[in-house]
Amino acid sequence: MNIIVIGMGEVGKHIAGFLASEDHDVTIVDANPQALSGAEEKMDVMALEGQGGSLKTLKRAEAHKADLVIAVTDDDEANLLAAFGAKSLGAKRTIARVSSRDYLDGESGLYHDLMGVDLVICPPILSGTEISKLVRSFGAVFVENFAQNRVELIQLALNEQLKVVGQKLKDISMPNNTLIAAINRDGKMIIPSGDDEILLNDEVLVIGRIESIPDVENFFGKKHRGKANKVIILGGGEIGFSVVKSLMGEDLEITLIDKDSDRCKFLSETLSNVLVINGDGTDMSVLEEVKIQDCDVFISAVSEGEEINLLSGLLAKQMGAQKSVVLADKPDYKVLYEQLGIDAVVSPRLVAANQIMKYVRAGTVVSVTILEEGNGEILEIVAPPTARIVKKPLMELSFPKGAVIGAVAGPDGVMIPKGSDTIPANSTVIIFTTPQARRQVERLFKAKKAR
Repeated sequence: MNIIVIGMGEVGKHIAGFLASEDHDVTIVDANPQALSGAEEKMDVMALEGQGGSLKTLKRAEAHKADLVIAVTDDDEANLLAAFGAKSLGAKRTIARVSSRDYLDGESGLYHDLMGVDLVICPPILSGTEISKLVRSFGAVFVENFAQNRVELIQLALNEQLKVVGQKLKDISMPNNTLIAAINRDGKMIIPSGDDEILLNDEVLVIGRIESIPDVENFFGKKHRGKANKVIILGGGEIGFSVVKSLMGEDLEITLIDKDSDRCKFLSETLSNVLVINGDGTDMSVLEEVKIQDCDVFISAVSEGEEINLLSGLLAKQMGAQKSVVLADKPDYKVLYEQLGIDAVVSPRLVAANQIMKYVRAGTVVSVTILEEGNGEILEIVAPPTARIVKKPLMELSFPKGAVIGAVAGPDGVMIPKGSDTIPANSTVIIFTTPQARRQVERLFKAKKAR
């Protein structure tokens, strides 16, 4: 595909890097020559200096030939203008990033066909949704659902000396209809074979029928449902506000802390059943006042304040919070944060990249979930009737190394497939893969052309 990415901030560089690695023809646009040169040195792209919202710049970038234009600068209006301008010149599809919910209708963080722009995404709202999932999945590092909520994935940290530690996967008797599909070890995503061992401090990604996940929790001794009662959120900006909105209706005691008195007034008038505190979340006396020792989940979501988020997250843990979730624009720090004691890290950059990659791969690919800074991916793919993967035993397909089928959901239910099983036509298949193996996987699902 011919793709133009406008804006070489953290989000733009990340997305351009993903797309270039997939051999798309990528042109990057930014008014800052230093940002362009830094990005151009690290990826195979063509760079163009200029204002992305300018029709002159869009014409120079040949937007009329583009299959997709993605505008992700730090200026909401410039992004909408660039996407609208590219569309008017003839670009097939356009995406714009906005940081304010004022441009969106509803709480999904996504808006289709706004002023002719095909997709508008709001990372703060999407990040708020991701954080709220972590609150609901109290004992897990990560939870995701697939196949219309018939399949669930949970990521569990093995920070205790459990009986599975030191065992090979082939010797572990997992609960029925579940599978250890991947292992996160020191920031590296491993798609394991039966001979791989589980080590202490690994994070295992387990997939299975949604009704079987409680058995997985019992097996690993980690409950994650129904235990979070008290949540404290530092930061009442767009992300903190979105977290509260996502958790509305849950039986939770929520406290929101922010330093800005005017913002606190707005929050207290807008949000019901939420205690709003005007104060400094890195001040121990403030944390003592809100009884941090009784907190189940502490969320530090201060915009543009990674140091504050890390410091407050560590302080909350030290003072008794059971789980600490922090916001980080640079997910490269995730492993370091976790080594320091942070339980989960959410990156708006990765959240935005996930949504954009899902859109780029629309078709038989239902969704794409990026794992560990792109070291792994989860593909949810519908199997076309004429694809090679269909109606042939998996053991005969030479499934690529570095990929594994986690689950198959069809009209007859959900199965965790074995080598002798076949994939029914039009079923939904959830696959764990490394970026290196993804293309081989996608070839297996490619529909054959009629003769």
